[in-house]
Amino acid sequence: MKQKILYIITKDDVGGAQKYVNDLIENLDKNLFEAKLLRGGKEIKWLSNKIWPWFLFLNDWLAILELAKIYKKEQPDIIHLNSSKAGVIGSLATKIYKISCHLLHVACPKVIFTAHGWVFNPTNALSLPIRWFYILFHKIAALFQDKIICVSEYDYKLALQYKIAPAFKLISIHNGIDPNIKFLDRETAKGEILKKLPTSDFRLPTNVPWIGSIGRLVKEKNYETFIKAATFIPDAIFFIIGNGLELTNLQQTINNLQLTKRFFFIEPCGEDYKYLKAFDVFVMSSIKEGLPYILLEAMTAELPIVVTETGGIPEIIKNHENGLMVSQKNPEMLAKAVLGLIKNKNIANELKTTAKKIVQEKFNLKQMITKTALVYS
Repeated sequence: MKQKILYIITKDDVGGAQKYVNDLIENLDKNLFEAKLLRGGKEIKWLSNKIWPWFLFLNDWLAILELAKIYKKEQPDIIHLNSSKAGVIGSLATKIYKISCHLLHVACPKVIFTAHGWVFNPTNALSLPIRWFYILFHKIAALFQDKIICVSEYDYKLALQYKIAPAFKLISIHNGIDPNIKFLDRETAKGEILKKLPTSDFRLPTNVPWIGSIGRLVKEKNYETFIKAATFIPDAIFFIIGNGLELTNLQQTINNLQLTKRFFFIEPCGEDYKYLKAFDVFVMSSIKEGLPYILLEAMTAELPIVVTETGGIPEIIKNHENGLMVSQKNPEMLAKAVLGLIKNKNIANELKTTAKKIVQEKFNLKQMITKTALVYS
């Protein structure tokens, strides 16, 4: 008999958690599993990252009751929660649902939570009280979770360090991707990006390096450091494909640093990995990450890579072996690493070749699916 899986996710946007869930739904054995996805703001009306009013958490209580009702209707064998808010709200709802399961003599579901980078990561842009607030709520939620999947060893150790759950509830499963990604070729990708630029009265200079990044414009991505690094790299054009709450602040930083003719934001399309080959160097300047898909995709595209040391990134990038790694919030060091790859083509070629090989061997989709299916079973 097939096991019915109910996937719950907080937001219906473009991000690692969303890709993770979609990959599982599309690639799990259809003879063994039947999957259904419910998203905050869509199928789940009250589930969102908004807190209103903040002292009563009214919409969160409504989301708990809404989810308990959904669980009762769907009667899943497995509830798989993704992202912090869904992990907490969804777990509390299962407690209510399991009471009705016992009363009705219905089998209780297994509850799985995947932490896509703990929000209480010490390097994240949060105050200490807010960090401990999240720690407390994740500890409470873990009481009702049967298994917690960490996408990196870093997050696994962080969960143990902060006593989120006992070790038997935790497991580390790296994200994985299909190595047969269809990228646009270099010239086509560049042409498509140029089409997305806002109308301007100037032309981009030719024959200069393109330095790029892809991601949500949020504080945890720390794009301010990337923008400041651009001031130390005079003969290059910079792009970030993404949108988010920090767009206005980042644009103001670009204006203040007089980079408006060299630094551009491109609206994402949902399949932004296609444009990766347009870049001469790929950069991630994050202060908080789980195990980022876009980094695996950039490695598969055979790009020279510069990253900051955070989250699960050191489990992917080995400094001077398959990329360059610098400390967080250090624009000068970031710029120095980028310039080194631009000037030393032989080193850049060696790093990107090794990077692609490592993704194929250690971070492939098939391994992720197999290990996750074992957790379900």
